[in-house]
Amino acid sequence: MCKKIKLLWISAMLTAGAVKAQTENSPYSRYGLGDVLPSQNIMSRGIGGVSAAYADVISVNFQNPASYAKLKRSTFDFGLEVDSRTLRVFDPPRKFSSTSPIISYIQLGVPLSQKRNWGMNFGLRPVTRINYKIQTTGPNELTEYPKDTISTIFEGNGGTYEVYTGTGFSLGNLSLGVNVGYLFGSKDYSTKRFVIADSLFLYPSLHENNTNFGGLFANAGFQYTIKVNKEDMLRLGGFGSLKGSYRANREQVVRTFEQNATTGQVDSIDVISRVKTTGKVVYPSTYGAGIMFYKGSKWLVGADFTQTQWTDYRFFDETDAVQNSWNLHVGGQILPNASPVAGKSYWNRVTYRAGFNYGQNYVYVNQKDQPMWGVSIGFGLPMRPPAYTNQYSIINTSFEFGKRGNTSNEISENFFKIGIGLTLSDIWFLKKKYE
Repeated sequence: MCKKIKLLWISAMLTAGAVKAQTENSPYSRYGLGDVLPSQNIMSRGIGGVSAAYADVISVNFQNPASYAKLKRSTFDFGLEVDSRTLRVFDPPRKFSSTSPIISYIQLGVPLSQKRNWGMNFGLRPVTRINYKIQTTGPNELTEYPKDTISTIFEGNGGTYEVYTGTGFSLGNLSLGVNVGYLFGSKDYSTKRFVIADSLFLYPSLHENNTNFGGLFANAGFQYTIKVNKEDMLRLGGFGSLKGSYRANREQVVRTFEQNATTGQVDSIDVISRVKTTGKVVYPSTYGAGIMFYKGSKWLVGADFTQTQWTDYRFFDETDAVQNSWNLHVGGQILPNASPVAGKSYWNRVTYRAGFNYGQNYVYVNQKDQPMWGVSIGFGLPMRPPAYTNQYSIINTSFEFGKRGNTSNEISENFFKIGIGLTLSDIWFLKKKYE
């Protein structure tokens, strides 16, 4: 079994001219429930992913629902990113690239009571994604004829999503919050086998596994604010979720097929078996804690530590090549002119951000860790002049570069992500009183 996993992992011969530029293709997404997407908004990703102790009047920080207590404006927040990756295989040396756009999140934050520091959020976001296509070629062990080879294509698609609502409120210096919602997704993967130059005529075979799952989930968080002086403060934060067990339906089909050489269309010849089963998908728990210092509205700096217990992961009672993952996030931001007046430079009203993260990826293949790291910068770009005192709308951007794996892993993946977050506050929701 380990030999087969190693062969699959090292080969990683991505098809379609290796990889077409517009098509995502990551062998890492083969494990668990797919490639885990960032769980922070675009603003936080600009400071390295720091979010446990972050809160402000218009930022909808869905990773820690305690932050909803600080909302002062109804805020629509939409995140979009472009993810560009380069996969490197070291033996023999090969390189493959892919680029894909992703909707990061859609959410609406609402202050229910500013007097009581009580807020609410509604949101939808992707959690994981599966998209890979890997081809290997080797001897046909069925015939043991020297000229016979067998080509195998492993292909997978799917992902996991959350739709949720949450609330947060303050009791003095302590803020508490909770998100509840529905997690759902699919994991579809197939194996195609073609016999090449076969001594016996054999139809290609196709093994398909299609799984859908879903269920309720909840996570919670807290933030505690310590006033240093009239303007400055220190905030502690933490968040977490228990592991969830979700009902799943799976269909497994084995068939022989013919494939049109021109169109690539697969026509089934004979269904050998079709099995439908129900089971459970267990998603692991996640915990995080952090600290952040605020120098008034001028600048802030913070750090987070997060861990996910991937050893608890189960797919129909089966484990996978995964391990517990952890991440350290450090970052900060500066706002040159926190109280702008008309006539001041626009760039003095821009928020400048930077950060980095380092950790251990959840994928664990061939008894080797998969280290990962990333650096980021970001900008908060005000959308209107300072004369619009009731308008806090802003365009947040993030630029992230990082890597997971290294030469000792025989495969690595570099990534570059550009994120854009559109944050629209009250003025966009208010009806005009005057024409």
